[in-house]
Amino acid sequence: MENTLKQVVYNKLKTSTTIVQFLRFASIGFLNTGLDFLILNAISKSLGITQGWALGAVDLVSFTAALVQSYLWNRTWTFAKKEDGIGLLKNAIRLIEVGALGVAAIISVLIASKFSAPAYVYVILLAVYLLVESSLWRRYGFHMKAGQHEAHSFTVFLLVTLIGVLINVSLVSLVSVHLQLTSTVDLNKNIAKVLATAISLFWNFIGYKIFVFKK
Repeated sequence: MENTLKQVVYNKLKTSTTIVQFLRFASIGFLNTGLDFLILNAISKSLGITQGWALGAVDLVSFTAALVQSYLWNRTWTFAKKEDGIGLLKNAIRLIEVGALGVAAIISVLIASKFSAPAYVYVILLAVYLLVESSLWRRYGFHMKAGQHEAHSFTVFLLVTLIGVLINVSLVSLVSVHLQLTSTVDLNKNIAKVLATAISLFWNFIGYKIFVFKK
């Protein structure tokens, strides 16, 4: 019974490319959000920035870094032109590992912000994050082939992600000023970031699938 159920799930996922792509995109989304949060907090805490358009400018830097990472992971894994051929279990493990790294980074940032941690805490967290991510990338055997850097797809990628950047930066800037759900400015800052990220990630998936990484 268990083997039959496993086979049914595997066949369904195998024939439902969009489902598999969405699961990978969601997992990478957590990974990107983790990087975004770490960079945002490391810079803003160092400069004493907590809200407004100054925070939006810092968000532009962190969100752009996350988008570059997003391109690499989604081009290589989510929307790869050839399937990697690995089984359902290994795929599930990869989804969990990639997503867990992002979730761990997000939770760490939220806890640190709750206690108003100093900037060096975020710098340490960022360094650990990058080391673990690099280890996962190498273990999965990912690498960017020369043929994957088509000028057209990258240009479209920039256009799609520019809209995502504008959505994210605008929401962080406005929500951080008008939405004060707690008495802790660092926590309010990150709540604004959560809302902005959720909306911009939805836009990015649709734009990537339809315009950027179409096969």
